Amino acid sequence: MSNGHDSAPDVLERWAATIASASAPYETDFAVHTALTCARGGRGRRALVRRAPSVTAGSGGELVTAVLPALWDALAACCDLLKSALGSPVVANGISTAGLLLAVRRRRDGAPPAGGTGGSAPVDPNPATGGDELWLLARAVAEVSRRLRAHGMDPAVADQAAASAVAALHAGRDEGAGAFLDLLAGEGRDDTSGDRPAGAPRTGLRRLAARVTGLRRSARARGRSR
Repeated sequence: MSNGHDSAPDVLERWAATIASASAPYETDFAVHTALTCARGGRGRRALVRRAPSVTAGSGGELVTAVLPALWDALAACCDLLKSALGSPVVANGISTAGLLLAVRRRRDGAPPAGGTGGSAPVDPNPATGGDELWLLARAVAEVSRRLRAHGMDPAVADQAAASAVAALHAGRDEGAGAFLDLLAGEGRDDTSGDRPAGAPRTGLRRLAARVTGLRRSARARGRSR
């Protein structure tokens, strides 16, 4: 998935497509543009989240409110929590969306962590560490979902989008997931000169913006032809 030397634009573009495929497949045409807008911050990001566009989805061609603008905003807000969960040595392989959804529901019901996760790791009896491996990620999923619901998203849709995104991030935790979260949160920096004007886009993201222009035009043309 990555050679370990990806530039910021490459990381953002690759991960935007990955998360969109997992959480909002009908929005993949807009994934890079919306993620870029979120990463650049400022008024563009606020407007994107406030006025989420509608996209054509489903066999009936119905219009649905886009998930990705709110999802990028939620992931950015939960950047530190997500990176902590993804970087924990307790968290092992084999995390699925379904497993995360179940863990979130158990957590909300006040139930104890499930007894292991298919043999991938032992249960940690110390509640201070969050229980078993799913418990660590379930906390992050619940917070992402809470923020999505605050944007007006249906609770079931919010849970599904959050769990799918976190499962994808977990699968790629050694392949740039943390760097992607940093970019969404505005913490990635391509230039360190210290003289970049406030609000000016970072060099790498500016290059990506140029690439995205063509994608946006293609998406609009496809939308008009439907």
